[in-house]
Amino acid sequence: MNFKINIEGKKTYDDLDNGYDTSSLDSIERGKNLPLDNKDKDCYNANHFDNIDIYSKDDASLKEKTLVVYGEDETTKLILQTVNNARSKWDNYADSNGPTIAMGLEQLRKGMRNAHRRGAKIRYISEITKHNINYCKELMKMAEVRHMDNAKGGMAVSEMEYIATANLQEAKPVPHLIYSNVKEIVEQQQLVFESLWVNAIPATQRMKEIEEGIERTETKVFDDAENIHKKIESLGKNSDELLVCSDTGLLKIVHNCFFGIYQEIMDKYERGHHSGIRWITHISCREDAGLARLFLDIGVKIRSVRNLPPLNFLLTDKAFFSNTEKIDRKEDRETINSLFTSNDGLYINQYKTVFEELWKNGIDAIDIIEDIERGLDTERVDVISRSTNAENTYLDLLNSANKEIMLMLPTTNAFLRQRKIGLIDSITHAAKDRCVKVRMLVPKSKNPVELIESLDKHNFSIDNANNSNSNNNNNNSNVQVRYIQTLLEARSTILIVDKKVSLVMELRDDTKENFHEAIGLSTYSNSKAGVLSYISIFENLWEQTELFQQLKKSEILQKDFIHIAAHELRNPIQPILAISEILKSIIIQNESRGSKDVVINKSQIIGYIDTIIRNTKKLMSLTTNVLDITRIETNSMSLHKEAVDLRLFLLEHMMDYEKHVINDIERAYKRHLDNEERYNSRLDFSQLDKHGSYDSFLAEVDRSRVSQVISNLLDNAFKFTNEGEMIEMEIKREVINCQKYAVITIKDNGRGIHTEILPKLFTKFATNSEKGTGLGLFICKNIVEAHGGRIWAKNNDDGKGATFSFSLPLMDPKYN
Repeated sequence: MNFKINIEGKKTYDDLDNGYDTSSLDSIERGKNLPLDNKDKDCYNANHFDNIDIYSKDDASLKEKTLVVYGEDETTKLILQTVNNARSKWDNYADSNGPTIAMGLEQLRKGMRNAHRRGAKIRYISEITKHNINYCKELMKMAEVRHMDNAKGGMAVSEMEYIATANLQEAKPVPHLIYSNVKEIVEQQQLVFESLWVNAIPATQRMKEIEEGIERTETKVFDDAENIHKKIESLGKNSDELLVCSDTGLLKIVHNCFFGIYQEIMDKYERGHHSGIRWITHISCREDAGLARLFLDIGVKIRSVRNLPPLNFLLTDKAFFSNTEKIDRKEDRETINSLFTSNDGLYINQYKTVFEELWKNGIDAIDIIEDIERGLDTERVDVISRSTNAENTYLDLLNSANKEIMLMLPTTNAFLRQRKIGLIDSITHAAKDRCVKVRMLVPKSKNPVELIESLDKHNFSIDNANNSNSNNNNNNSNVQVRYIQTLLEARSTILIVDKKVSLVMELRDDTKENFHEAIGLSTYSNSKAGVLSYISIFENLWEQTELFQQLKKSEILQKDFIHIAAHELRNPIQPILAISEILKSIIIQNESRGSKDVVINKSQIIGYIDTIIRNTKKLMSLTTNVLDITRIETNSMSLHKEAVDLRLFLLEHMMDYEKHVINDIERAYKRHLDNEERYNSRLDFSQLDKHGSYDSFLAEVDRSRVSQVISNLLDNAFKFTNEGEMIEMEIKREVINCQKYAVITIKDNGRGIHTEILPKLFTKFATNSEKGTGLGLFICKNIVEAHGGRIWAKNNDDGKGATFSFSLPLMDPKYN
């Protein structure tokens, strides 16, 4: 192999004195000179290099070089020369063999002693072990020595020179050496040494640890399989007791790869040389039971705990090991991916306390295994006395939900305390990330309103049956929140997850702000009977809140309807009564004159009759609406469907509407307006013609009901537009979830929809007009939905008018 030497150029060190000696380098024989061509003039083969000169013969300038020197004699000479050249400092870094070379080779020991006598400060970093400790003590007589774990290779750097090697052997010369006096390289290695020096520990400290058997506090993370395997293998040799808390995934890895080590530990236990192994895990199925049985058979003591800590950990009397990854027992793995280790007493004592608390509350594995082997459900009811464990169980259950969460909070303060420990975050992640259905019963006060607002910020569809302003049109709400009165008797938080497990936390002191101080005993259960009883309680309260709100709404709606109906009935009845009185007075006047014939004004009588007809139609419309409302609320509204081409149907309807309704309006105003063209060109349904006769929109609909919807929308459009403002209608196709729909749109440029009315536009009695019952759009909505479509409205983007749209499903393409 050829090692090439890069000559970086020439620079002059003005501060060099004439005592700088290069004779040893001059004497290093490198073989015969080789001719060089131009392109290789800056690159020399180290195996064929004659008479390396650091100085030029003619001046005192230092020739900068970087080269590799081979041979023990040559490397020793080079080391001695660099030591001799060191004027004020000589910094060394070496592995555990370094001190044996520095003090074991007479020439090097004398060279360092001479440098020390000249006043050069020598610093030495190495890994101090029980094998080289005497060499290090000798080295400390002439150098400041520090210890560094796992030191590799060796290097030395002075003010102007740098040497290094990758291979050191105990008390033997160095076989090859890298040398450089390039200023930039020397400065870089000086910085490297300073960094190592700062992180090294004093030699006296390490020597004391070795001589007195003191084990240093170390915390490390291993992520390579070899070191992890070695650490696990050392458990049997370096422990008096072994405590393990893990999921069954780690139990499986230990059985597959390290079972022999655990058998050796249990053999020592049988002979009285070990305290044995205790293991905490969660046994939930036959596979877990079979795996645990294998460990029980060799004497390992096992207990099952349902809510394990988030990390697996192992304890001995001297060390702590942990692993945070979740290990699936279905995986076939030979080891873990990372291992955290520490011999810090704080870790050991803290997790020993955690282990003992879990062990105390655990269930003997034999009991659970026997139940599983007999085919019995592993139903358990656990009483949790510590508030910390209750909090962990509570949050773990919320975060483990896959289908549904039912939660009842007894007081406002209970909500506040649980919000502090992460209730809203857990609900957020469950509903948003895992699509879990969440139903909550919360006390009615200001703060649960803030809860709803907080959830709403996460774009959830909140179904709050108690809030008349909430949007209940979405039947797929992620989160449903309903109010209950503060429960003075049932002073417990009840949580039910996936209808399989329940947690009941007693409220001890509701005045406390801290969760741990407020709760008493908690009860966890996966017993089917117990969970079903709490589900029944929750569902009853849930239905009661709904029924209570329905009764309140019905009472309010009843009052509103009576008020509106009385007003709407009075309006048409009054003119009918008044005209009847006028006609009667005309007859009486004629009779008083002795005339047998009644003389009347024909046009006047026709006007009276028109007024009677118009108001009678209003009464008829109101009656029809009331009957429709009754049919809708009793689910008795029937449809008489038939195949209809909606485009042609709309054209016919629009022309009929224009012919009859508009003519009626014009006749009503002729007596008051000179402009007989007031309503000409108000309707624009030209868009219906653009499709052509070949383009049909075939659908199964009830003609009369769809006409009712269109007429209502057109009536509203005329009501809220002024003279000259257009009303447009169009029809188009849309595909939603693979189903084709016809979308009919009626657009005006009138005053638009009031912002307060818009959210509840299609509910009963929703109106911002002094006239009308507010029933029309509610009826339209139900008619459209009965056909399998939907209806919606919005204000136009330009701020003028509104657009109403409704969709109707089209028939199968083979018929359309």
